[in-house]
Amino acid sequence: MTTVVAIFVIVAAVAIVLQMAILFALYKAVRQTSARVEGIAVRMEQQTSPLLATANAILEDAQPKIGEITSNLAESTATLRAHVSHVAEATGEIVERARLNAARVDEFVGNTMDKIEGASELLESKVLTPVRRVHAIVSAVTAGLGFLRNSRGHKARAARAGHDEEMFI
Repeated sequence: MTTVVAIFVIVAAVAIVLQMAILFALYKAVRQTSARVEGIAVRMEQQTSPLLATANAILEDAQPKIGEITSNLAESTATLRAHVSHVAEATGEIVERARLNAARVDEFVGNTMDKIEGASELLESKVLTPVRRVHAIVSAVTAGLGFLRNSRGHKARAARAGHDEEMFI
């Protein structure tokens, strides 16, 4: 059994040495990787440092301007609202006046049409009816005179026709 224990101790010692070699190799690899990462970090810091400084300067410069823009925008909005309110009031007044004027014009046109209709009826009853009567009387007199002329002319023609016949025979 001592040989088995001795073999076991030797195998364990070899395993421990082998683990130690693997751990040392891992340590070296991690150290190299760490050195590379540190180099990359340093280079990145060197390259991004001016960029970050510029961005910081831009933000510091823009911050008051953004505040001013915001306040100007708020003032413009308030002014715009006030003007829109005034325009809405003025538009309402204009619409109301236009509506009232349209009602007045409608009433005026209605009254004018009623007056024209009344004047037309008055003209017909007071002027046209007597004119028609006078025209009828004048037509009757003209017809009577025409009839009298025709009856005298007819007798004279008949007498001339008889005289002409006598001369023909």
